[in-house]
Amino acid sequence: MIYVGSLITELDRDSCWISSFEKLGCKVIPFSSEITYPETGFLMRLFWKVCKRLNIGYRNQRMQKSLLTLVEHERPIWVHFRLPLGFDRKTIETLKKNKIVVTSYFNDDAFSKSHAIGLHWKFRHALQSYDGHFVWRARDIEIYRNAGATHVEHSPPYYDPERVFLPETLPKPQEFLADAAFIGHWEGDWRVDCLDALASNGLSVILKGGCGHWEPAIKGRRIGNLAPISHAADAEYRHIYSNVIAGLCFFSKINNDGWTRRALEIVALGGLLVCERTEEAKQHFIDREEAYFFSSIEELVMIVNDLKKNPEKRKMVRDAGYARLLKSDNTIHSRAKQVFQFATNTIARVKDGLQHSSSN
Repeated sequence: MIYVGSLITELDRDSCWISSFEKLGCKVIPFSSEITYPETGFLMRLFWKVCKRLNIGYRNQRMQKSLLTLVEHERPIWVHFRLPLGFDRKTIETLKKNKIVVTSYFNDDAFSKSHAIGLHWKFRHALQSYDGHFVWRARDIEIYRNAGATHVEHSPPYYDPERVFLPETLPKPQEFLADAAFIGHWEGDWRVDCLDALASNGLSVILKGGCGHWEPAIKGRRIGNLAPISHAADAEYRHIYSNVIAGLCFFSKINNDGWTRRALEIVALGGLLVCERTEEAKQHFIDREEAYFFSSIEELVMIVNDLKKNPEKRKMVRDAGYARLLKSDNTIHSRAKQVFQFATNTIARVKDGLQHSSSN
């Protein structure tokens, strides 16, 4: 198979997929869909920004052509895409004409009206050309089918048991890095208000995320002194969430999320999950017994204060959440197996069809 993804290492979203497919017996050839744009001159930067947003221009065409060249050389029987924003219908149909099974894994909401204009247009236009899609949200199944997709499966958030770990000992209360931490992107929802309320109530907060959107959002607020907000590399990400009293998780309103992989990762790291109360969250953990959920800022502040005063209670809930996680089937290996089984079944049908045609 050829695995197509950004292949960037911070934050890494591809190596665990590649490793899982290899463990299933696949010979995996990685292909990077990441495109680098020059940083020269204001007008040229604006031009390249438009090209990046719309996934157009000669650099995008060159990237797609490079994939087809690799396909011609390697002759794969399966090409799998993770978040294929930059591939047009012509490229996908060229793969299909070569009797290649083509699948996609898409964790964004490609049909959300809250996303940046033009970001997902190319994928939506090519959607019906794929053999199979694996989507983050159950609600996306019907949306994809209505858009012309022939096969769609729910492949919900996961964690990688090989990249996360449970610390051998829980930090002593006086050794915690902070009372609460959130690592993630900024959105114009209530996350700034939540974090600011914690700080305004005398609780210490760690905030990581980068991308330049946090600074204007927190300017003039109590948490404004946390600026500049930097990214947290993998080791720092693990260290923070496993060494704070409350590992905070907010769900993307842009993507209409009710659950995310970060929630699972916080628990897998040995942290205590404190997240927004959603129906999906309640399906994964029991509130106040295996994790903590909140529906208001006041409830969030109360939870963190309570956990700070009761480290034994925190440890009990944290341990119960971790035990629940280990009993679940929410690993990257399970998700890769799901995609692999569909691909192998489809490959078998394609081969049967070719044999039938040749016999006639």
